[in-house]
Amino acid sequence: MRALLARRKIVVPVAAAVIVLVAVGLWAFQPWKLFTSSTVHEKLADGAAQKGTFRSLAHPTSGQAEVVRNADGSYAVQLRDFSTSDGPAVHVWLTSQSQDAGDAKFKEQGHLDLGALKATNGDEVYAVPAGTDIAQYKSVLVWCDRFSVGFGVAGLGA
Repeated sequence: MRALLARRKIVVPVAAAVIVLVAVGLWAFQPWKLFTSSTVHEKLADGAAQKGTFRSLAHPTSGQAEVVRNADGSYAVQLRDFSTSDGPAVHVWLTSQSQDAGDAKFKEQGHLDLGALKATNGDEVYAVPAGTDIAQYKSVLVWCDRFSVGFGVAGLGA
């Protein structure tokens, strides 16, 4: 009987610790997102002021990033024929870094978060806040906040 009680004193805390670790791992990594995708087709404007082609970083990413000036003088970032992987806390950033910068520079220096990624595929539009000096930004980055890693980046050129 004592052996059974002694074993229970060990098994119960170990089982509780394993359950907590599994729950934290599922929350952090969200492995089901490896198998999910979504598509959105928002209306895109023509006449991009700046544009570039995505290149993959940590995840396969393709399509075009475009900065367009709207009729009212505001700016928007468009992702055209866009495709990337799903993940936890993925956002679209304008960055002051060139497309060749590493993840540490993207995170630390000069970025503007335009919001959460709307979908993993399609055509998407992200408003740039009023008063933003668009000239200071050199690239569009798809960024995972949870793991501080870039999924893909597009340098902005004329």
